[in-house]
Amino acid sequence: KIPAVAMNDDGKIVLMSDEDGKKQAKEQVNKEKRKLTLKSIPLSLTCILHKSYILADPTAEEESIMETHVTIVLDTHGQLVSLYKPGGPVLAYTSAIQDCVALTRQRVKELKSFLDEANSAMEVE
Repeated sequence: KIPAVAMNDDGKIVLMSDEDGKKQAKEQVNKEKRKLTLKSIPLSLTCILHKSYILADPTAEEESIMETHVTIVLDTHGQLVSLYKPGGPVLAYTSAIQDCVALTRQRVKELKSFLDEANSAMEVE
């Protein structure tokens, strides 16, 4: 559930259950806890960018030695949810980012197929 929160004088979001949050609250963002409803499942893929190469789904060791990585999150409808590229000396070119998104779309299709198959196997006939 999404907790009840407010915005304090510094513009930071604070939990309403915090005593300090109640004292500092300037503007209440939501009044009560509410359920989080997802219309589709978000799925992610991390890619390492190195020169003209892209390595999808790197191990932790591979990720730790590279300077640039990109994590793309798409929902099961193929819509972009998030793109995360932390700082680093290596520039991520638009074409490399587009290639990462294309790889993520392909991976989402594969994962959605596995999820659909697993769900249909669990259904009672």
